[in-house]
Amino acid sequence: MLRPNVRRGIAWSASVALIALGAAIFAGVADMPAAASRRVLPAQGSQVSQEFAGLSSAAAVYPVPERIWIDKLKVNARIQPVGPGKRVGVGVVEWTAPNNQNVGWHDYSGRLGEGKNIVLNGHNNIYGSVFRKLYTLQPGDEIRLGAGDRQVIYRVREVKILRERDQPLAVRIANAQYIQPMNDDRLTLVSCWPEWSNTHRVIVIAHPVAED
Repeated sequence: MLRPNVRRGIAWSASVALIALGAAIFAGVADMPAAASRRVLPAQGSQVSQEFAGLSSAAAVYPVPERIWIDKLKVNARIQPVGPGKRVGVGVVEWTAPNNQNVGWHDYSGRLGEGKNIVLNGHNNIYGSVFRKLYTLQPGDEIRLGAGDRQVIYRVREVKILRERDQPLAVRIANAQYIQPMNDDRLTLVSCWPEWSNTHRVIVIAHPVAED
């Protein structure tokens, strides 16, 4: 994901940023060691810092998801924030996945109850392989996300397997439409496929149906 140059402020082209983000995410989910990134906040008083001023209050109302349960897959995992990793091309940055059994929450994506696209990733054949069987989910299966004493139940609507390796940039950007920010209350899970490789990406899209 391309982050705006602080000196240029938030006027930097959002559409270009989303395209770069889309191209980047699928490279980043490939099974590779990864670490959570640090977010550098601008100095007080800058235009960008004003844009971030409401984050604390928003976080209190819309928490970052902390845990995921997928009973069908016997998944009960902690969620940790993840961010972009190394740059792999002009406008293309790989996104990281946790180098443990945790699930990664993309730190630009939606929060619990916010009504936006929550994007989570996980490995399929290393570091505990938390999403090894993600591709076996079917429409109607349930996924739960939790934060504190709050839980939201999601029901799977779509499962997609998309060719990623050796594909042109245009195809990768098209693939990545599912993980871009959007004002649609949904959960998007991303991993690699098949179980013995990472040539494809599996995308699971679910929508909220209830809250405990």
